[in-house]
Amino acid sequence: MLKWCSYCQRFQGETFPFEELSVTYGLCRRCESEHPDIFASDVVQHSELLRRVYNSLYEAGRRNDIRLAQQLVEEAIAANFKPVDILLGILAPLLYKIGEQWHSGTITVADEHEFTAFSERVIELIEGSMRRGRTRRRKGAPRYFLMNAPGNTHTLAVRILALWLESNSNCTPTVVDHLDLHELAQQIIAVAPKALLISMALPQQLTGVTAISGLVRELPGGARPKVIVGGYAIKSGW
Repeated sequence: MLKWCSYCQRFQGETFPFEELSVTYGLCRRCESEHPDIFASDVVQHSELLRRVYNSLYEAGRRNDIRLAQQLVEEAIAANFKPVDILLGILAPLLYKIGEQWHSGTITVADEHEFTAFSERVIELIEGSMRRGRTRRRKGAPRYFLMNAPGNTHTLAVRILALWLESNSNCTPTVVDHLDLHELAQQIIAVAPKALLISMALPQQLTGVTAISGLVRELPGGARPKVIVGGYAIKSGW
């Protein structure tokens, strides 16, 4: 379930059951103190907007209607949605939903590719909004490396994660391309990232992830980042 604050339109994260991608509404602590009645008309109106944006963006993606997507993004931001929350709380779950539909055979590979291309354009729209509102990066923030598992060609997850990390200013994320193990080791030693985040889409990519983890274990202690693996293969329990 996707948790959103009905009033301030902030994405609150996910809650059990995690495989359920519908939206559940409540109030964050700050809004709860200011608006104790969750059924007040203004609170209900805010939650209805969120539901409409979520459903309409999905339909826009199925029709590849980027003009409607731009309109929805602009409307959501005007209604106080944080741009990165649109990515995490709406677009990312929709991508997961499309992946489930492809896995079950209810949509074609072409449908999945088309929605992915549509999502890339939506990310560009939201990224532009974030760039315009960006504050200066915090000096001394730890560096994180983000990369796909070998064989994972979908770049959306790491792009969304990088934008989220940037928006929180708690680290400096760097997306690294597919590298051979020697090149990756040299880059880790040179930059000394605090963590290496790997996106694994399919269980077949576990071999490559294991090789990368083994590489990190062999690095000198001072240059050994924490390895964190996520992605569709992990979330779906493959």
